[in-house]
Amino acid sequence: MALSKQQLNTFNLFGYLKIPNALANEISSITAAFDRTFKEHSSDVVAWDHVVHANMPRKILPQIADKCPEIRALLKHGEIVNIVTDILGDGYQLIGSDANIYECGTRWHTDIIGLPYNCKNVKLIFYLDPSKVNEDCFRVLPGSHFHTDKFAKQLKQHIREPKINLDLDVSGIPCQQVSTQPGDVVVFDARIWHAVDYAGRRRRAFSFLFGDKNYQPPAEGNTHPVQVYD
Repeated sequence: MALSKQQLNTFNLFGYLKIPNALANEISSITAAFDRTFKEHSSDVVAWDHVVHANMPRKILPQIADKCPEIRALLKHGEIVNIVTDILGDGYQLIGSDANIYECGTRWHTDIIGLPYNCKNVKLIFYLDPSKVNEDCFRVLPGSHFHTDKFAKQLKQHIREPKINLDLDVSGIPCQQVSTQPGDVVVFDARIWHAVDYAGRRRRAFSFLFGDKNYQPPAEGNTHPVQVYD
């Protein structure tokens, strides 16, 4: 189903959408394929302890779409194709994909490093475990994808270290919270500021990042990171 005019306006204005039940019929088989692929490609899994996660455990499997047929098939799924086409237009390109197992939260960040700031893009995240408001759901600052805006520039100066700069923790920043159930899709501009608080539960997720037809891939031998932090 195509995005409605209201949904498209919401994405363009606020920089994000949630599409409930987009993969409700497939989510059980996709989750099983995700778990299987993590085991089959354990040698490719990156154990990444980073300050953005308070140095708590996160496992990354890069380019999951190249390793898991079931997840790669989603690139041709009608719902996904419609979402991306409605936002980016025809001729869009897959920039990359990744899969993650989090035993951590994530501080406020964008996912734009490695891409030009003027790159028209859309990122889709598929959470395989339920998330709850005021616990471990996706948090987003609506409109912060307008990166040349004065407000967005001030965010960049202060929000990476909110405790130091604002005496606020991750959950204290005024934001929109987006709770999800398996089968939902969170759709957002990679330039938007977002975070996840940690509630002591493991979270599994995978993502696709797309650029429009004007996206220029990096020079041969280089790759754009998919989930990275500004």
